[in-house]
Amino acid sequence: MNIYSAYVRANGFVVQAQICANNMADAIFLLKGQYGADNLVHLPVQVN
Repeated sequence: MNIYSAYVRANGFVVQAQICANNMADAIFLLKGQYGADNLVHLPVQVN
């Protein structure tokens, strides 16, 4: 499992979110599920 960091829009603010996923595709899927497809501002980048 890797840690990914991405910028998402939440309640009108752009915040940095970190998520633990197997790969970048899974991280995108999880972020879109949690924050909505239109609220992903920047694609995830692997932190570790």
